[in-house]
Amino acid sequence: MIKKERQMAKLASFPLAIFVTAAVLSGCSFSLTIPGAGYPPATTLAAPDYTAGLNSIAGALSYEGRQPPYRLYPGGTSVKLVNNPAAVDVTWNRLMAFVESDATDRNAYIPDRYMCGSFAMDLHNDAEAAGIRAAWVAIDFFGQDVGHAATAFMTTDRGLVIIDDTSSYDVARQDIGDSLANGFDKVAYIAIGQDYGVVPLEVASSPLYNYYLSYLDNFRLFEQKRDAYEADAAAYEQALGGRTRLKEPEYTYFNNWHDRLQAEQQELNVLGDSLGDYYWESLGVVAAVKIYW
Repeated sequence: MIKKERQMAKLASFPLAIFVTAAVLSGCSFSLTIPGAGYPPATTLAAPDYTAGLNSIAGALSYEGRQPPYRLYPGGTSVKLVNNPAAVDVTWNRLMAFVESDATDRNAYIPDRYMCGSFAMDLHNDAEAAGIRAAWVAIDFFGQDVGHAATAFMTTDRGLVIIDDTSSYDVARQDIGDSLANGFDKVAYIAIGQDYGVVPLEVASSPLYNYYLSYLDNFRLFEQKRDAYEADAAAYEQALGGRTRLKEPEYTYFNNWHDRLQAEQQELNVLGDSLGDYYWESLGVVAAVKIYW
């Protein structure tokens, strides 16, 4: 009996979701204009209400109606918030739509000239001009002289939402990955005593810190599955040895292996899409948070 050879399909080239590890450019060495002076009475925020899904930052200090006593960069001008008396709190969906449409995140990051404090201030002022109440947020980290700044919003359905719009563009309009992203809008996740985290705006679905923890779990799962897939795909190619025609039962063996790899690729693409194009490394463990409305 003559066994016929069968054409062996090559492993289909389904590109994996590109996932770039990138560190947020910090360097936000803003400083108090007059250390310890001019502080209004503060309200200390309570813990998030996880049952109702309303976010907060336990232990953060919230100030109303005063300018933040910070300079935007060493020796630079002070933060100047332009508030709109008619601005109101909005829903999560409306806030996400506004942030996505705002162009602040596409500004170039310029050390000692236009840094995180300026990004946070400009997003604040743009939001207020659009009728959305906003705040400027100062974030300190344990063991670091350099802090960070972001923009806060009190949504009507999700509670406190922090947006980090600091880009990674340099003055040449190139980002740190040498490929331009669609934007650098990020939802920030803050809990005092925990790592500062951000998630790309396009995939963030909650402002709660436990959502960020689940995001990290999914990222680690993605890495594990990606590494396993790459090892399995390399083993497949090595075992196949470039052959395009196989006899039974070898054909069925390799065809089943090929189908399994395709399924793994598709699973990775779905998981990668849920994580966004960029993974942003933490700036550090949060020591203190001050919010200026």
